[in-house]
Amino acid sequence: MSTRKSAAEPEVVSPFPFHPPSNGEFCPVPPTPDALRAEALWRRTAEEKHRRLGMTRRQFAESACGMASALWALNQVACGSDGSDGETYQVDDDMLEDPERARTLLSGEEFIFDVQTHSADPLVEFDESNPPEDASNFIKQIFVQSDTTVACITGVPAVRRLGVDNLNASRQLREIMDRLAGPRLIFHANTDPENGPAELDYMAEVAAEYDVSAWKTYPHRTASRMDSEDIGLPFIERARSLGVRLIASHRGISDGGGYDSAGSPADVVRAAKAFSDVNFLIYHSGWEQGQNEDHGYDPANPNPLGVDRLIRALEENQIGPTGNVYGELGSTWFNIMGQPAQAAHVIGKLLLYLGPDRVVWGTDCVFNGIPQTQIEAFRAFQIPEVMQAEFGYPAITAEVRAKIFGLNGAAVYGVDPSAARFAVANDDVDRLRTAYLHDRRLVPTPDPRRYEGPRTRQAFFAHVAREEHERGLARAVRYRKS
Repeated sequence: MSTRKSAAEPEVVSPFPFHPPSNGEFCPVPPTPDALRAEALWRRTAEEKHRRLGMTRRQFAESACGMASALWALNQVACGSDGSDGETYQVDDDMLEDPERARTLLSGEEFIFDVQTHSADPLVEFDESNPPEDASNFIKQIFVQSDTTVACITGVPAVRRLGVDNLNASRQLREIMDRLAGPRLIFHANTDPENGPAELDYMAEVAAEYDVSAWKTYPHRTASRMDSEDIGLPFIERARSLGVRLIASHRGISDGGGYDSAGSPADVVRAAKAFSDVNFLIYHSGWEQGQNEDHGYDPANPNPLGVDRLIRALEENQIGPTGNVYGELGSTWFNIMGQPAQAAHVIGKLLLYLGPDRVVWGTDCVFNGIPQTQIEAFRAFQIPEVMQAEFGYPAITAEVRAKIFGLNGAAVYGVDPSAARFAVANDDVDRLRTAYLHDRRLVPTPDPRRYEGPRTRQAFFAHVAREEHERGLARAVRYRKS
């Protein structure tokens, strides 16, 4: 049966997440009024421009002009039509109709090292001749549908309960990647310092068997933080003795509490001062959903919140641009890039107090969809000159951008960018990406929203219930094996 010419096109998905989903670790909030206005402006613009360019609505949305139009709409809503408040995205009116100009802005040759990626579900051992669909889709979303060069696959809290089963699966996935594409993937070992001496034995077992790149931790449930003599310090001592001297600690996206809360980075920074030969990545940089970041750092604030907690901890422990603490952007950039003023303050504060060599790129994908949108938005992003002058934030030069995108992460993880690029050039994945860029229909890919996190409270609580059910099944399987 033929389709009538008057039949409506399927709803076009915006190339930019004006209403970003949760990564599954926090309850999503409704879109802001500015986000709704920006999305409405983008849709009006898309309606006008797709006709002028002779494209369908979907073709326009998927083009560089579609993405440039979304960033332009954010500027219009956040900064006013005259840009007097300082535009954060370096787009102009011509890019809305000139695909080549838009592609030039959004493209780049940077070495991109994503230090925080996730599979859709916690990986468990699988038959390598028949890898799970989620594993192949992970490869497509991270390496085919985006400019990411190298990535670190890390785990959510439930991964630790899977123990070596998850590490085996991560190793299997990396081996598949190595055969298909060369050294594109590294992985973490999730740990729980609150397990005490038993965890130290587990770490020794892991380090002897697996080539892990770092230890991943989450906020402690008790008052014993990373700097505690009973829990944290023995954990760090063991990490150091085993030769894996990199600890990636989730701090932020937690309870939304103040400086001394479990989700604050303060304990990790204090531990970093005590162990100058161990490097510490602050995942999410202390950012909290719902916390307004539209302000500079106030050293007189007795109880800093959000990213300011990291800044206060660095200040108190005298750790700066040459120290052993790094701020990571996973989910942080994804959630603030649609709020230009907050984005400028967060990136500005991290660059000012941590320095351009200590900010690392992470996306928290696939929970945040395909990372390409985040990459393109950051390529176009700039801290407005008016904010640079008022708050002392540095400009984001091409050199700074390249450091954040991958060179900083490569340095702390011991990855050689030149060697990695040489090894993956023209491999199977690279050829798939070339085909995808030529014609997206040539490479079957998952629905762009299939793996995204929940967007509503109802979906979030359903997600939490499903995770709890899956953890129970995993415990039952391990019990039967034992």
